[in-house]
Amino acid sequence: MHLEAYIAHIDQLKAEWRQLMRENGFDAVVVYAGANQTYYADDQEPPFHAFGHFLRWVPQSDCEHAALLISLDSQPVLLWYAPSDYWYLPSDAPEFCNEVFIVQTFAELDDLQHALHQQTRSKSNVAHLGNVTTSSETNSDPGPAERLLRQLDYQRAFKTEFEQLCIKEATSRGVLGHHAAAQAFADGGSEYEIHLAYLRASSQHEAELPYPSIVAMNTHAATLHYQKYDREPAAEIHSLLIDAGAKVHCYHSDITRTYAASTNDEFAELIDAVDQAQQGIIKQITLGKSYLDLHDEMSERIAAILSEHEFVTCSPTTAYESRLVDAFFPHGLGHLLGLQTHDVGGLILEKDGHQVPPHSRYESLRLMREIEPNMVFTIEPGIYFIPSLLAGWHGHQDVNWSKVNRFICYGGVRVEDNILVGPSGPINLTRNAFSAASADA
Repeated sequence: MHLEAYIAHIDQLKAEWRQLMRENGFDAVVVYAGANQTYYADDQEPPFHAFGHFLRWVPQSDCEHAALLISLDSQPVLLWYAPSDYWYLPSDAPEFCNEVFIVQTFAELDDLQHALHQQTRSKSNVAHLGNVTTSSETNSDPGPAERLLRQLDYQRAFKTEFEQLCIKEATSRGVLGHHAAAQAFADGGSEYEIHLAYLRASSQHEAELPYPSIVAMNTHAATLHYQKYDREPAAEIHSLLIDAGAKVHCYHSDITRTYAASTNDEFAELIDAVDQAQQGIIKQITLGKSYLDLHDEMSERIAAILSEHEFVTCSPTTAYESRLVDAFFPHGLGHLLGLQTHDVGGLILEKDGHQVPPHSRYESLRLMREIEPNMVFTIEPGIYFIPSLLAGWHGHQDVNWSKVNRFICYGGVRVEDNILVGPSGPINLTRNAFSAASADA
């Protein structure tokens, strides 16, 4: 824990939140961590994912039922639930919270609810944010509370020094896993074995991952969120696409690499082309530029690669304007990164919290804001050979079907890095972490 940076982080949050509270007429906000639900007719439940705005104050994943009371003129109060339980080991409130909050711990949930009610009853207007699991009365109009929440989503795009340090460390941890995964692939491992190698090297178990790792060999790479792990390697191995991240103090990293079974074939050349295009577009990141424009430029670069490598027979301009390129590059260039892998606020373009609808052409693009300092986002272009998307162009004269069909067995290529926008330009956290890991090897 970077304690000094964390304390400064909390000071900044208090200032930002209190200003927005005043603007929206609230004298207090209660932020709930949330609670899990069991499976139907079962006593087990999925891994708990706390409310992101709670985690921004209290970066501790094991925090069910906790609540944070933020007032305009007093120290925030953390109400922590730590039951006396012999079935599961409860967690205490993190020690670093004592530096910035009044911490109150409760063994009974009813007592926590009663204490929260007592501490908010004198407030004139309280916003309740998150999955409200207590019985505290809500005396605020839902309109202003929703507006406040969207404004807070907008602010989440700007990472404090503490948050940047956490994402940087999460990226380094993910890179360790990627190194091990690449070696396991080179050694002939199955998807499952590569997945286990990643977990071991990144020192994570399944429930700690920021998202289920995508470990896709051969045609599986054409399923963008491929979720299964073959226990046995394929009879003939062509490729591996691995999209996997890590967490540090609840902050995520998100990294993708693609490998060819043969280092000197046409697919390896395609990987290099996508990698170079990705590095080229990162160099185009400038303050004030719209991320939407960045995605548009990347689509044109992908169209050029498709033309150069003879997957299409038309010009890059025609491939772009006819939307043929979209069949090969069907997802967005990237997304905000933080307490969620696809962090909130990417479609909120103004400080007032107004959210725009998805783009008419790039419906899956999750980030359309102007690029500003202290943002962290991913850059992840790809080229895929997805039969269901290519079917819409079946027999079209602008597609070199003989070559495209030969590449179906590879699935696709994606290269993804985590980018921090510094005051003088982009900082590639992922490439820096790979360089550091190689130097330490």
